[in-house]
Amino acid sequence: MYSIKAVSQATGLSVETLRAWERRYGIVAPQRDDLGRRVYRPDDVLRLRRLREATDRGHPIGRLAQLGDQQLADLLEGSGNAPLQATCNAFVERILEAAQRFRSAECEQSLTLAIAMLPPQQLTRDVLQPLLQEVGERWHRGELTIAQERMVSSSVRKHVSLVLDTYVRCAHRPAIVFATLPGERHELGLLMSAMICASLGFKVHYLGPDLPPTEIAHFAREVGAIVVALSVVMLDSLPTLPAQLEGLAREMGSGVPIWLGGAGTSGLSRHELPAACVVVHDQLELEQRLEMLEG
Repeated sequence: MYSIKAVSQATGLSVETLRAWERRYGIVAPQRDDLGRRVYRPDDVLRLRRLREATDRGHPIGRLAQLGDQQLADLLEGSGNAPLQATCNAFVERILEAAQRFRSAECEQSLTLAIAMLPPQQLTRDVLQPLLQEVGERWHRGELTIAQERMVSSSVRKHVSLVLDTYVRCAHRPAIVFATLPGERHELGLLMSAMICASLGFKVHYLGPDLPPTEIAHFAREVGAIVVALSVVMLDSLPTLPAQLEGLAREMGSGVPIWLGGAGTSGLSRHELPAACVVVHDQLELEQRLEMLEG
């Protein structure tokens, strides 16, 4: 729980603005501690940060207060810089065209240029994620072969790994461990999230896919990790996931959160998860949770 002063510092909103928004619009419902002071949950802080960012872009708070968290996230995703967005779209189209014509060198060149021009957060959000989604859809429609899909995904994996390694060498903030549990082999989303964390100065330890919970926990304890981040994509792994997470949380001990991301999290019920587990729904929430970490 966070005090109103801590929330003000984390969101950039003054204490007076926070109180006014609560009184007029009921945008969050803080609890009270034993002394009667306002205290806020992490989810409240994330919502307030989104509201502040949206008002900074010119949206009236009266209308924003009526939006749910996902609607706010969608609004922020869709109101970026149009010329730069066009550049990002052009990178995606160029790489797709290279894949369509089996031109691996052109695919590599476009990725290299995108990495040079864009910060990791925008690179991931506006180039890599749309690219991989479109590649997957074209493969399902039979418009790309498995080899063409692998050409793009392998290139993305290689370049993101190189960027991650560069940032990790300069890391000055606490450690975060990235991995997937047994049977979960999809790692590109996890790898891109690791790159974003490393770009913000965190000491990222990327263990990759398909690791037993005990191995993840042992490694995280040894490096003093403040977070363990896992990717959940494959729906057929969901029946065994709660038990695996219980084991991981038990091995980790109290105080270390387990962040879960990926498409498979939509099939999880909150009551099935250990108290240490937090579902991170999108990239914006990941970035905001990282900003709230100490160190």
